[in-house]
Amino acid sequence: MSKLTTIIRMAVLAAFMIAATPSFGQAYKETFNEATEAAKAKNYSVAIQKFTEAADGAKAEGDSAVERQARGLVARIEYNLGRALHQQEKFAEAMKHFSNGIEQDPTFAKNYLARAAAMKKTAEWDQAVLAYQQAMQVAEQNADSQTARAAESAIRDQYIYMASSALSRSGNRATRADATEAMEHLDMLQMYVEADADTYYYMAEANKVLGNFEQAIALADQGLEIHRGSRTDKAKIYFVKGEALMNSGQTEAAKEAFQNALFGSYRASAEHYIETLGTN
Repeated sequence: MSKLTTIIRMAVLAAFMIAATPSFGQAYKETFNEATEAAKAKNYSVAIQKFTEAADGAKAEGDSAVERQARGLVARIEYNLGRALHQQEKFAEAMKHFSNGIEQDPTFAKNYLARAAAMKKTAEWDQAVLAYQQAMQVAEQNADSQTARAAESAIRDQYIYMASSALSRSGNRATRADATEAMEHLDMLQMYVEADADTYYYMAEANKVLGNFEQAIALADQGLEIHRGSRTDKAKIYFVKGEALMNSGQTEAAKEAFQNALFGSYRASAEHYIETLGTN
């Protein structure tokens, strides 16, 4: 069942409940039913117009229940129409739908999240991150944990991407300037969301490049403590810890760290370091 089909069923049920109550000449209830019929006919522009008129009429009559239902349905229709446009890469048009959905129902967090995603495609990240932050806040205020997590992940993933890109810009020989830029991105990340294991990994990498080996080791340990992924993914954190230990002259501890990095793409390099350290 499509999301719009679900919305239509919600509207039909709401219309039935409204029709079952005495109207006392309240025209907004009839307008609500007309909106429902338009939605069933997939005439969504008319449905939005009629639901909005019904909401305004209900507000004038002090009928908060009908107003809430009508505005909530507009918000959900706008969300789905906007998502379809986003998939067609019509980001500016999509944002108009998300913004109208927000205007009608400011508690429906998915429109904030979708607007932030569209904004990321059309504006500077500095603007988009604020939109994601707003999506996270609205979702948390309305007990929408799924949307809150999605907004949080979007913020974290973008800053991790920028930090990773800075560190890999010069291949395997990241410069101090690269590492400094990476740390700036990771510091910004922590202004909006909590650090995760990947955050600590890239902070350890940056500090290793900067020659802050003890700090790199401590950050790697923090990442290892909260890591919940596979051993292959965890190997990268052990590997950077091993490099920092090796560079600070802690040979035995470095070999132990490299032993834990013998997985996936890090296996060959970890074996090389273990062999090299064993001959020293």
